[in-house]
Formats: sequence, C-alpha cells, structure tokens
Amino acid sequence: MGFFKKFNDTKINFKLTLAFFVIAFLSIVVIGYLAYEQGKSSLRKESFNRLTAVREMKATQIEDYFNDIRNQIITFSEDLTIVDAMVDFKKGFDTIVTELQISPVQFQAAENRLRKYYEYNFLPKLNIDAKISEDYKKHWPNDKAAIILQDEYISDNEYPLGRKQLMDYAKDGSFYSKAHLAYHPLIRSYLEKFEYYDIFLVDNETGRIVYSVYKEVDYATSLIDGPYANSNIARAFQASKNAKNKDFVRLVDFESYLPSYAEPASFIATPIFKDGKNIGTLIFQMPIKKINEIMTNRHEWAEVGLGQSGETYIVAEDFSLRNQSRFFIEDRENYFRMIASIGTPEETIKKIKTFESTVGLQKVETEGTIAALEGETNTKIFKDYRGVDVLSSYKPLKIEDMHWVIMSEIDKDEAFSHVYDLRNNIIITFFGLLISIVIASFFISKKITKPIKELTKRAEELATGNLEVKIDPRGGDEIGILSKSFIHMQNSLSDMIHNLEDKVEARTRLLKRQKEMIEEKNKEMVDSINYALRLQKAILPTKARVKDSFPKSFVLYKPKDIISGDFYWMNEFEDKTLIAAVDCTGHGVPGAMVSVVGANGLNRCVKEFELKEPGEILDKLSGLVQETFESGEDKVKDGMDGALISIEQEQSSKSKNQSVAQSSCSVLKYAGAHNPLWIVRKTSEVELSQDAPAIPEERISLMEGVDHNLYEIKADKQPIGNFEDATSFTTNQLNLRAGDTVYLFSDGYADQFGGPRGKKFKYKSMKELILKIQDLSMEEQMLTLDKVFEEWRGNLEQLDDVCVIGIRL
Repeated sequence: MGFFKKFNDTKINFKLTLAFFVIAFLSIVVIGYLAYEQGKSSLRKESFNRLTAVREMKATQIEDYFNDIRNQIITFSEDLTIVDAMVDFKKGFDTIVTELQISPVQFQAAENRLRKYYEYNFLPKLNIDAKISEDYKKHWPNDKAAIILQDEYISDNEYPLGRKQLMDYAKDGSFYSKAHLAYHPLIRSYLEKFEYYDIFLVDNETGRIVYSVYKEVDYATSLIDGPYANSNIARAFQASKNAKNKDFVRLVDFESYLPSYAEPASFIATPIFKDGKNIGTLIFQMPIKKINEIMTNRHEWAEVGLGQSGETYIVAEDFSLRNQSRFFIEDRENYFRMIASIGTPEETIKKIKTFESTVGLQKVETEGTIAALEGETNTKIFKDYRGVDVLSSYKPLKIEDMHWVIMSEIDKDEAFSHVYDLRNNIIITFFGLLISIVIASFFISKKITKPIKELTKRAEELATGNLEVKIDPRGGDEIGILSKSFIHMQNSLSDMIHNLEDKVEARTRLLKRQKEMIEEKNKEMVDSINYALRLQKAILPTKARVKDSFPKSFVLYKPKDIISGDFYWMNEFEDKTLIAAVDCTGHGVPGAMVSVVGANGLNRCVKEFELKEPGEILDKLSGLVQETFESGEDKVKDGMDGALISIEQEQSSKSKNQSVAQSSCSVLKYAGAHNPLWIVRKTSEVELSQDAPAIPEERISLMEGVDHNLYEIKADKQPIGNFEDATSFTTNQLNLRAGDTVYLFSDGYADQFGGPRGKKFKYKSMKELILKIQDLSMEEQMLTLDKVFEEWRGNLEQLDDVCVIGIRL
C-alpha cells in the first residue's frame, strides 16, 4: 500500500516516462521470450530428432549383426566339414588314452607340465585381472583324456600364451591329432575372417569341449560336470543339446568368464545334426570388438552427428554396459573422476582399469534405461551414468534371447549451446533497446507534461479557495479542453458554495432524527426480549432445585437466541420426582411463547388434574396444547417434542440364591414424543432388558462400549399437540440400578453443523461421546459436552436451542 501511495504522489512527468518504459519493456520481453522459446523448442526438437536417427541407425546395425551371426552359426553347423569334424574330434577324444598308451611316468610328467602352466601362466594373469583364486584345482580338468589333450595343446604347446591357436598338430600320431591337422586350419581361418573370440565343438553326451580354436583352459573340460559347468557357456550348451530343430539357436548374455581371464564373454550355440540326430553343439564366443565398432562408429562419433559429447551404447537387463563408454575411450582420467564423484564402488573402478573395459562393469541405472527395459520408446532429458544432464533417445532392442536396450545421448550443454547463444544475443539487444526507450520516453513525457504542470498550479490555487484565479484556455487539444473545463468548474463552484451549507445542515438534522428513532425502537425491542427472558427463567426450575432432587446430575441449557424454545420442567412428589426435557416448535420469541404454554400445561396436569404417570401426563398435555392453540380466530398447529420420566426409589430384598443383598434400585417410568431416553449401564451389570420385562424388545436398542453400554428406549412417533393419527402415549417402566445414568435431551445438540466438513454432529457421535465420558463426574460431563459442542460448531452459527439433562443414580 505504501508503494502505491508514493507512486500516486509522483509527478506525471515521471509517470509518463515510466508508462512508456513499461509498455516498451513488456513488449521487448514478450517478443524476446517468445523468440527464445521458439528457438529453444526448435533446437531441442532438432537435437532429439538427430539422436533418434542415430539410435535407429545403430539399432538396425546391431540387430542385423546379431541376425547375421545367427545365420552364420546355423550355416556353419550344417557344413559337412563341421559335421565330420564333430564326429572325428569326438572319436579322437574318446580314444586318445587307449591310442597313446601313456605310462604312469609319462602321465605324471604331463600333469606336472600342465600344473606349472596353471600356476605360472594362467593363475597369475587371472589373479592380476580378477583377484579370484590361487588354487589351480578349481580349474583342473576331471578326466585323463582332458589332461592329456590340455598338456599337448596348451602346456606342451611351443607357442606362447595368447598364440596357442597357431599349433596345427601335436605330432603324437593319434587319430585326434590327425583330425586336428585336417580341420583346425579351416575353422581358425573362419574365426579370423569373422573376428570371433573362439569357436567350440562340444560332445552332447559328455559335455566335453572336444575342440577349441584358442585352447584356453576350458578346452577338453566337461560343461556338464567340469569346472565351468555353472558358466554361461554351459547354459548355452544345455539349451542346444536338447534341441529338436537344426535351426535352433541360443544366445546368452555377457558374464565374467574365468577361462578368458574373467573378461566378459557371451556365447551363441546351435546343434549339429547328422542323419537327423543331434550329435553335438557348435558354440561361438562372441567378439566384443565388433559390437564396439558398431556402437562407437569406430570412434568417429562426430561423423554421425553426436558432436563432442554424444554416444550410443547398449545396456543389458542388469543395467551394465555392453560396449565401451566414449568417455572412457577419450578421456579416462576425467571419466574415472566423474563416476567416482557419483558413488561408483571403488572395486568396480579398479576392475574397469584392470580390464581396460566398461563392458559388464559400468552400471547405467538411469531414468531412461529403467523405462527402456520396461519396454518404453521415448526421448527425455535426465542425468546419465556420469551424473551429467543429457538429451536421450532410447528404446528396447529386438535381439532374440537378449533383453537389451539402446541409448543415444548427448550432453545438454552441447545440445543447447546454440540456444544459449540465442539467449545472449537477445539479452544484448534487449539492453540496447532499453536504454534508447528510456531516453526517448524522457523527452516525450517532458513535452506533454509542461502545459499540464501550469494548469496544475492554477488548480492548486483554486483548491485553496481562490476562486478569482485566472486560468488561460489553450488550443483545441485535450489539455485545452481541460483548461476550459476548469474555468466552467470555477464558475459552478462559486454558485454551489452558497447553497451547499444550507442543504448539508438540513440533511444532518434529518439523519440525526432518524438515528434517534431507530435507537429508541431497538431499545424497546431489546427490553421486551429481556423481559421475556426473565419470564422464561421464572418458569424453569433452578439448577439448585434439580441438584436437591438429583445430587449427581447436570443441566446443559444453551438457547440459540436470548430466549429459547427448549425448556426443562420438574415436579416433586413424596414418592417420586418428575423431570422433562421439551423441544417446542421454533426458537427465539415464538419458541419461548410455546414453551410457556408447555410448562403451564405440565403444571396443570400434575396439580389440577393430579396425574403422575408420564404417558397420561403427555396425553393430557397434548389435549391442553390443542385447546390453547385452537381457541383463537387463527388456529395454530404448533406443538412440541419431549421426554418425560418419573423416578421412584425402592429397596430390593435379599433373594434366596444371593449371598449379598442387592444395592438399592429405582423404578423409572418414561414416555416420549419423538425424543428417546438414553440409559448408560456398566457392562458388568445385567442387561437392561432383564430390568425392563414389560418393554418390547424392538423399543430398546444397544450401543456397546468398553466398560459401559448405552441403551436407547424409543419414543412414540408423534408430537405433543395437533396430530392426525394420534394415539395414547406409552408409559415404559424399568428398574434402574446404582451407577446407571439417564439422559434426556432435545435435538439441538445432535443437529448442530460443524466440524472440518460442516456436517451435522449426529446422534451416533453423541452416543459415542456419552460413553467416552462415563468415568467423569456429572459436572465434568456437562463441561465436556459444552466444550465439544463449541469446538464442533467453531465459527458457524448455533442452529437450534440445546437442552441436555444427565442424572446418575
């Protein structure tokens, strides 16, 4: 408010300058913002389209590559040379021991050579790479033929580690070695041409790898019960050996493979059939190099539109990479620093450094990979595995047996670099235009405001009472018209001032007289209502009188207005006490008038007509009410609802079957017009129905509590007064026990709106509240009922008069 007040007090010259500035400023801001957003949207769309194009190209290439491998392995397995090789290698493997007739000394020498190879060649390199085990026995072949062949083609092989595949013949004269000389050069040539890591032939019956190109330590071992029976190559073999179709192919995902020094390895297997029988399995160990070449575009990322930070990569269902990360290839130091900063385990970082590969090691559990693995194809912006915001285009790959997804991504900063340039250009242009607008606005506003300032000076003199000030008319523009209007106003003011004071004085006298009349009428009305309140209080029994008859009791009486349509009534006899809670039609003055009729009628019933039974009293009261309201010219059908009880003290004698006399009890009689009676009794006492044999079961309902039960005795469904189908009111009799509590009430408490949703309190909530406060004294019960009512009502208006009476025996 202070700012606007100061602004209103500012000179018009400044206001016009500011107005011109604001209009121009907003125009530039809106135009600049729209241009920026349009450019940003276009560049973002273009970036995502480029990423999607690269993604589709690479997805097609990798899917075609795996389809080609499937076709190659099927074709190769059907080649008669491979079929013959499978037969001959199996035969040679099975006969190698009997053919060579190796003596125990020779076999011991072979074992020693092979053990030295494991201990000094294989295990040192394996443990450098993987830190797995120094015990060669975990990798040792489990039969004599396997040891002989591993010795001849691995440990006794003249070629060094990593070049064992160059040996064509073991020169032992065995059938196996002759077969190896015949088939090995052909299969090795095929491997080198298509760049596979290794090719295996496996005997279906024994699971033995009867042939391997590279002769790693899995050569000659069994995939059924050998040291690598639980590896992924064994799973591929198990699927293929049971195949019934010669075109069956099983591809297994990359896992750490110990014979390849724990590097990730993937295998593809297909059966070899001869004469319609599945005799063996052909297995290719998949090359990671070819997948890397496809996904990294041979390290030429920019040529496919991926700029300085874009890459495409494959993620498997374990959220690990299946090709090298671009950032690992180009800038390893920064790559390791970034993945360490986002919490990558130190052990994983060490393995990546040791194997010099991210395949199967780098985890990529991002928003995009999670969505893609769930089958979603989309483009989004999120943080990649380095913790950098990237634009990403992703989708699942269609490679049989593989649950892989492809990601095509580029850093957000690079993708939006042109957007940032556009933003900077817009900001520079904006500030240049802003300065120009401020200068132009200043000179234009000064020219406009000069005549206005002169006119303002004359107007200020006029405002001080100088009606003789001279105002010069100017031109025909708006300022000239304004000057002439001031002259006309000057003349009009002179005429008006003479008459204004007389009119103001006359109007003031009239308003003062009207105010005095309203105050007088209001006082009379309030006095009448207060007098009616005194009259109503006179007909109500005092709370002290109620306490004399019922020491453990309370009366919660809350009129909606000053006077109430609810009232309570009491009369004492020598042998009993009558007490009632009555709800008359309406509230305020009309309700109070009806309450006078009701209270007077109850007094006549007991004093004039000497009635004591509640039902008879209500019958007589109903007749008196009708008689009163129908005696005048205008017949009134108003009436009342209520509950009337009589309580009579009695002493029960000791029964024959009881060891201790019962405590004193009271006889209660009740009659009700719409309003029920509630009785609360301890759960340890007998049920109320046993003390009220004369009351039909359908007239008694029960709400169970923890320590107390609340019984409701239903009222007759008719009012006191005029009612077309009226019948005699029922007097219900029952015995009360010490500790029982009786409640009479009007509907004002339960019908009150309030609470968080502005709904009625309702009788159910009232019953639950009554049960909840049974351990309190009657005075505390009244205070609690009043507090809950006020909290429920809150800021809402009280809907009706409230009367609640509680009596504890």
